[in-house]
Amino acid sequence: MATTAAAQQPKFETTTDLNAVLGLMKGQVDLYGDRFGTVAFQRGILTLAQSKAITVRVLTNPASAPNMRPLKNVGARVFTLPSRFTGGMVIVRGKAVIIPTGNGFNVLKTTTEVGRIQGLMEQYWTVAKLY
Repeated sequence: MATTAAAQQPKFETTTDLNAVLGLMKGQVDLYGDRFGTVAFQRGILTLAQSKAITVRVLTNPASAPNMRPLKNVGARVFTLPSRFTGGMVIVRGKAVIIPTGNGFNVLKTTTEVGRIQGLMEQYWTVAKLY
């Protein structure tokens, strides 16, 4: 049993390479949470959204929604849930799951695992409210 459970654990890579992580972002990008890493990472996401390299949806709590105004101003759709987030996660649909950690990132690029996490998170969009 322990072997089966260990084999099913997603394999996240750890990196501090901001440009490599931003390079993963293309197409639809979903942000979940209330904080998304360093200011440089946030600026990178904003720049990509502004240049239309990515299309952004944000799922956050009502208290944090006003902080997403810069993203909303460049076309992101911001949604809220009455919840308490304790960090953030970024899903590049079909490509990667990115979890900012201090000055670095945990990145998952296994297509099957990314699809599973994306599928689990998708249910929240159906009950979220557009901000």
